[in-house]
Amino acid sequence: MATSEVTTRRRVAVLDGDGRHELALAPGTTLADALRAIGVELEPGRRLLVGPGGIEVPADRRAAELTDGAVLALVDLTERLERTVPDGAEPTRGDAAPAASVWWILAGAGGLLATIALLAPTAIDAALRLVLTLIAAGGAVASATVWSRRAGTPAGSPGRTGAHRNLGAAAASGPLALAFGAGAVAVPPLPAATGLLAVFTGLCTAAVLAGLLAVVARVGVVRAELGTITLILLALAAVWGLALALDLPSAAPASLALGAVPVALRALPTTLIDVAPGTFIEYRRFQTSRWAVRQQLPAEVGPIESAAAHELVGRASARLRGGTALLSIVAAVTAAFALPSLDPSSPLVFAGRIALAVCVVLALLLGARRSSAPALHWMPRAAALVVVAVALAAALRAAGPFFLTMLAGAALLLGIAIAAAIVPVGRGARSLVWSRVGDVFEWLAVVLALPAGLLAADTIGVLRGMMGG
Repeated sequence: MATSEVTTRRRVAVLDGDGRHELALAPGTTLADALRAIGVELEPGRRLLVGPGGIEVPADRRAAELTDGAVLALVDLTERLERTVPDGAEPTRGDAAPAASVWWILAGAGGLLATIALLAPTAIDAALRLVLTLIAAGGAVASATVWSRRAGTPAGSPGRTGAHRNLGAAAASGPLALAFGAGAVAVPPLPAATGLLAVFTGLCTAAVLAGLLAVVARVGVVRAELGTITLILLALAAVWGLALALDLPSAAPASLALGAVPVALRALPTTLIDVAPGTFIEYRRFQTSRWAVRQQLPAEVGPIESAAAHELVGRASARLRGGTALLSIVAAVTAAFALPSLDPSSPLVFAGRIALAVCVVLALLLGARRSSAPALHWMPRAAALVVVAVALAAALRAAGPFFLTMLAGAALLLGIAIAAAIVPVGRGARSLVWSRVGDVFEWLAVVLALPAGLLAADTIGVLRGMMGG
């Protein structure tokens, strides 16, 4: 009896710039042979195929190993984007240094004003408070207007100088800090909840200004970074608003914010990429049956140009950079309020604060390993050092002779371990086993950080009071 062999072919689409090749390949056919048959030659290190995840697809991969309906892109690594400099614009960056220092001075002034308003609210009388509020608010609006006119000008526009070209979302820290300071100093010293209301007002003011700057910015990278900053500020304002509504002490929202920092840093990379649903899979062409009766097929996405890919990566990098910077600042600032003391009179709060400090430090130190950019590498580590310093200061204030002796012994052992590890690490030693151990401790720290923050905020005591009342 004769038998017939049924061959299942794989449908693959290859994008080559404006061109498109739709192939139906036999299972044993390699990609190199299939492309060679249509006149496209792959060259190692020069022309290669890239899959949906941005990972190179080997040329010797057979069609049977591909997903039916896969979309691959042909990439030429020798292609470079030409950066045009408009007439009259200086390509040097020297003129950006004085302008950048002005924005950092504004940020320092706003931070100093907020510090005075929060730590010494009674030191400012009513008349001076009104004057400082008007000055800070006017400075925030004026600097935000200047920022929007410079950073909102796209690259290549007439009149865009070298200083404008380097004026990104980092320079917006000046107006945002002034807005936070204006909101904080505007709250007069009240009999209760002065600090909570001041922080809540400052966060809301800074979030509104950040949102407005994100709207007026016409550069996609700057708009994406400021959008992430706005969302984080709104989330922090919600935490402080909830604490204000429940009449909690200032350590409660600070503990919640500090415990949420490792979780937010871990979840941040999952929110970076914003692409249309049909970018990686052409549903209209390859989907034979709908998953639901009311399913709407996404619109077909055309060829993806190199400039669009660079812009997508730029927006994602900006979100990661802005979110990491702001969350590191939040961890460093809230540590002093979340860990005011280590008093063992309340065992749950005492254990929660110790666990919170340990989890946050481990999560920040171990999580920074995955970053290759220097700023993303060192900002969480600097925040971790601040948390360690605050925790040690709180421990020393409440420590007795026995605890001080134990702390000194632990510090000695830690110093010996660090000294022993410096030499092999400095010589480039790497260990996959220790890396996996670090991943386990990082995950445990991230998972336990927020529950530890809830314990440190005395959430159980608040619930008991609510149930008893």
